[in-house]
Amino acid sequence: MSDTEMHPEVEKITNILLSIPDEIGLDEVCSDVQDDLHISDEDEIKRITLDVVREMLRRGARVDFDCGVPTGRHNPEKTPDEIVARIDREWAELEGLPTIGDICVFVWTPDAMEAFKK
Repeated sequence: MSDTEMHPEVEKITNILLSIPDEIGLDEVCSDVQDDLHISDEDEIKRITLDVVREMLRRGARVDFDCGVPTGRHNPEKTPDEIVARIDREWAELEGLPTIGDICVFVWTPDAMEAFKK
C-alpha cells in the first residue's frame, strides 16, 4: 500500500491546491497539510507534505527551485521521486517547517490542468 493510499486526505489536499492555475509555495502545501489534518508532529507534516508534492508533480505541476530568479540553470531532477528527494534533502537543512520562499514553488498551469483532465 502506498503512502497516498494510507492517507486519503492527500488527494483531497492536492485537489484543493490544484483547483485553479497558480504558483504554490512549499510553505503553503505544508501549511494546508498541518491545518487541514490538525497535525502537530513535524515529521508527520513533512511526510504527508511530500506525498502531496509527489501527487502534484504526477499531475503535471512544475517545480521551480530558483523561486523565479532567472539564472539560466535547469533542474537536473526530472521525475517526481527525484524532485521529492531533493526537497527532502533541502528540508532537512531547515530548522523547522518551511516558510515563505524556502526551497521551491510549484506552478500549476492551465495546460497542465487540461492535460490532467484528459
